[in-house]
Amino acid sequence: MRLSSGWGVAVVVAGVLACGGEPTATDTDSGTGADSGTTGEAIVLADFFDLAEETYCDWAVRCGAFAAAADCRAVEFFEVAYPPRLLAEARLDDGAGGQAVEYLLASEAAGRLVFDAAAAASCLAYVEARGCEMPGTYVADEAELAGQAACDAILRGTMVVNGPCLLSVECAPQEAATMVCGFDPSCTEACCLGGCRPLASLPIGTPCNGNSRCQAGSFCGRDGNTGMFTVCTAKQPVGAACQGFDECVADGYCDFNTGECRALLGEGESCADFGDVGCEPGLYCADPGFVSDGRCYAYAPLGGACLPDWYLGCSTLGSFCDPQGQCAAAPGPGDSCATGPCDLTSSCDWYSQRCVALAREGEPCGDSIRCAGALQCDGWDPASARCRAPQLAGACAVPGEDELPQGT
Repeated sequence: MRLSSGWGVAVVVAGVLACGGEPTATDTDSGTGADSGTTGEAIVLADFFDLAEETYCDWAVRCGAFAAAADCRAVEFFEVAYPPRLLAEARLDDGAGGQAVEYLLASEAAGRLVFDAAAAASCLAYVEARGCEMPGTYVADEAELAGQAACDAILRGTMVVNGPCLLSVECAPQEAATMVCGFDPSCTEACCLGGCRPLASLPIGTPCNGNSRCQAGSFCGRDGNTGMFTVCTAKQPVGAACQGFDECVADGYCDFNTGECRALLGEGESCADFGDVGCEPGLYCADPGFVSDGRCYAYAPLGGACLPDWYLGCSTLGSFCDPQGQCAAAPGPGDSCATGPCDLTSSCDWYSQRCVALAREGEPCGDSIRCAGALQCDGWDPASARCRAPQLAGACAVPGEDELPQGT
């Protein structure tokens, strides 16, 4: 994989480490003696990142995001900055950064992380086999959910509550709790030492605010007159009054026209909230003629019939509903994007209303010109801004087990 000369030994990637990284994944019963499924050899963490990039890029090529795997690997940096969500989710890189691989390797060597080779092999097999449907346009089956869970379980932390950490993934999973690496907010250093903390959920009846985490099956209620937050409240059943999106039970939604929870609507049923609110999972609400209440429709695959006035009703990545009412490949570089989105290899230039190819390393970016893959734009004005390989911001050592977080 090609890297820019600016790479160095570091841990912080695009601000991920400074915020403690992502919460730890749930545990898995998988063993650690699995192979990659392609070579028959057991996967080790040092080799996993290259395998992950190769597998991800093969999927991205298959779905039309790149012409060849080499094009993808030229703008991805899994061996330096590992983006775990790209494997677990069927989405394309947006340059948001990832976890510094050099630190992950050091953390594993120090016993802070356990690499689950069986989960890694299952995850890669899932990515190899998955299709090109956009998340949210269909209901995931058990096999897909199992693949996503495997991707989330590749790295498992060993640090107990209050143990020192730099990444949330170093914290051992806890039953019914989300573990994070919490930092003293007053720390301004690049390598702030944190401590493993469970994110507590507030029980029903407890005072709360917009930043509170109410227990599963509840939400932070509001006063109907003042709009001020009150207490954690059980999600409301169908037929009960509601004020917000998150106030109804899982099989219901808040109808803002009536102010009450309604049962999710099936295909063909009348709906009023355009988009995917109100319809059952895998359906969306649309009014083709914009003359009355809409109906719930299923997303259509490439080549399928769709609503020409609703170009977002197609399920395949890089497709849209064309004026003839068929899901077709979206316009590419040089084509007009005045009436629809561009394909996965381009973005719509606001001024010319033409699709322009995603910029590569060293090319102009900013405004409506986006960078390809994990490349990041170093400014906003295309006259001066350029796409750069993500830069790491600091070199951090794995903290000793007896070190205490700042402020402890």
